[in-house]
Amino acid sequence: MAGLVRSAIIAAFAAAALSSPAQAQNASQAQELSNCAGAVAAVGGLDVLAYPRGASGEWSNLLGLILDRLNREEGVEGMTGRYAASAAKGFWLEQSSADRTAAANECRARYGG
Repeated sequence: MAGLVRSAIIAAFAAAALSSPAQAQNASQAQELSNCAGAVAAVGGLDVLAYPRGASGEWSNLLGLILDRLNREEGVEGMTGRYAASAAKGFWLEQSSADRTAAANECRARYGG
């Protein structure tokens, strides 16, 4: 099922990217934000779909900041963006710990302040 969700999310981003230049820019930002949310959630052991319930630790606030920005992106508001971030978390959990941490730290530098 996770593969189906991931495929649907990728298809939605691809369709948005091909629609118009303005939408392509939004899709790129949404994809970047969902990727960062996934990396941060993977490193912090956080549940993107249930956030903020049960969220704590050094990565919790950063995840909140990224999800807030993601929620304001056209086309990925609400749970749509969270599903994309959850799929990204799955990707990052399959990567090495060093790669996950590097990606999360890059996202912290970009969105943390």
